Amino acid sequence: MKTLSRIILIITALISLNACTHNNGDIGHLFGTWRLNTITINGEVDSVYAKADNVLWKFQSSVMSMIRADDVTHNRVEIWASWEYTDNETRIALNFTHTDDNNTTPGASKYSPLPEMHLPKACIVHVDIITLSHREMVLRYTAKDGTEYMYRFSRWA
Repeated sequence: MKTLSRIILIITALISLNACTHNNGDIGHLFGTWRLNTITINGEVDSVYAKADNVLWKFQSSVMSMIRADDVTHNRVEIWASWEYTDNETRIALNFTHTDDNNTTPGASKYSPLPEMHLPKACIVHVDIITLSHREMVLRYTAKDGTEYMYRFSRWA
């Protein structure tokens, strides 16, 4: 009986180790939670974000979220988008055009990029992957007016 219990325990452990934490496949280094360390605008540090330093980006499957945490009030704002690799995985398309059953319009509240990201609302935004490793990610967004935004992240979890 002990042997049967051990076999069942081992099988259960193996099944749980193979559980789907990556939901619909492995997306490589991008998977997980990234802490946004700095934003630069045309090479200059964004002083507004430097004072806040409180945003995480999370990627899983084809869904991403941006989270702004407030350490003082212990509140958080979380927005949602879908994403996909483009141009031979040298770019990421962030899709902020989603709606929901509550008649939330594209670009509204939970489907709109956080304002401090300087990204446009209600559209698909393409960002260039400058660096992507298991520890570091650097993304670049070039606005229509030519302004260049660089986002430097470190792996959070």
